Amino acid sequence: MAPSKDDEFYMTFVTLQVEDTLFKVPRQALEAQSPVFRDMFSLPPPPDVEVDGSSDEHPIVLPEPVKAIDFRRLLKVLLLPTSFLGPRLPKGDHDAWISVLKLSRMWEMEELRALALRHLKYSIGWKSAAEKLELALKHEIRDWIVPGVNELARRPEPMGVEDVQILGLETALKVAAVRESLTTDGARLTAGRRTAPNVDFTQIIKEIFSPDATASVSIF
Repeated sequence: MAPSKDDEFYMTFVTLQVEDTLFKVPRQALEAQSPVFRDMFSLPPPPDVEVDGSSDEHPIVLPEPVKAIDFRRLLKVLLLPTSFLGPRLPKGDHDAWISVLKLSRMWEMEELRALALRHLKYSIGWKSAAEKLELALKHEIRDWIVPGVNELARRPEPMGVEDVQILGLETALKVAAVRESLTTDGARLTAGRRTAPNVDFTQIIKEIFSPDATASVSIF
């Protein structure tokens, strides 16, 4: 009698192409985490045609905006056991965890998304405040919104053209409104350059960046 295939550890490998790089990974790992991949793999193949993903010559091509470096980072978290090979991704590597967050949101990998959010701590020294706020709004990193706007509101320089290009006009105007709001002692801050390193704008940030005023992000 022929041996039976184990239900958990007889794996089918699938070949995927991201940009100009081929990846060959266990199909079950992607299916287990992502309903998007589950649906993709459940589609019946056309008759008499080699199935996409079955070989290097016939990979599943993941289109833009997926980048090879982002996909590689996601696979490190998905497939590499921390206990055997050390940290999945370097601690404090915000760029790597943003990659994981971006793709896990795209493919509805809720466990990986939650893991990425736990690793993404707001850091003053990494990227500009405008860039961090743009990432927070784009990827729903809710814990970054208040510190991001606070950092912009406290700095001496007013909102500039580069900030508007990064954030968009609507968000930049909201940040400008926070900057020119009343401080806790009732004194109004002047426009332009000024010093407000110790002012806490949290309450006005919550009022201006409210759930109703922000299309996809809640900070509460």
